[in-house]
Amino acid sequence: MPARFRGAAFSLALVLVAVAVAAWSGGWFATSPAGTPAAAATIGGDAGDEVATTTFDGPMVRRRAAIAVHPQKNADRGHVAAELRAAARAAGVGELTDATFAVFSADLLQYLVPELTLVLPEGVTVQRAEAFMRDHQPDDVAFYVAQTVLVHDLTFAVVTSGVSPAAAARAEDAEGILSDSLNHYVTTVQPAGLTVRYFGALLGDGQVAAVRAAMARSAGATPDRVTVTANEAGPGVDLSDGVPDLAESPEHHGH
Repeated sequence: MPARFRGAAFSLALVLVAVAVAAWSGGWFATSPAGTPAAAATIGGDAGDEVATTTFDGPMVRRRAAIAVHPQKNADRGHVAAELRAAARAAGVGELTDATFAVFSADLLQYLVPELTLVLPEGVTVQRAEAFMRDHQPDDVAFYVAQTVLVHDLTFAVVTSGVSPAAAARAEDAEGILSDSLNHYVTTVQPAGLTVRYFGALLGDGQVAAVRAAMARSAGATPDRVTVTANEAGPGVDLSDGVPDLAESPEHHGH
């Protein structure tokens, strides 16, 4: 039966999960860049192995429920993802979004690095995520963990100068800085420049700066001309006082 875990109890649950792993495994172009000038919050970087800081909070940071999925040995991850997406649409949960494992807490990642990470739509609680998985868990999923996480949902944009947007996109891809900094992202060639949409683990200010510099080089512009804006309206999450306690939306696990 699914259970609710807090503190030490959740840590024990993750230890048990780790044991199970061993058993089963074989408008764009805003006038100025957005970013809260308040004190930066300390967060884990997208690489999951270093401490970063971010001032890009507020509407750019969203609270979401995410599911860490561990398929059965030799299961087709693409099939698992497709089955869960179809079930989520049919159940009225909405579209599931891919993300890297780095969205999860350090406590969870200490014991488990999920093979598949799916983030649920805004407003879907971790309790509903757990109920969805309990009712629709594919046969080839060994177990899962549902957890409330913080994600960045933002868009970088730049107007090109002296180079076509298509050529800027090719140069950006060839340099590879965005792949290193963002992992998953979508570049769109616009009539006057480029947009890069990112959804995933919180980015540190250093990562944001690296992306802005790389886009500027490709576009013949300067980094200050690369804007950073939120993809969703609403207040989002204020990180000026640090990362909020997400324990009010407790983690769940099932198998």
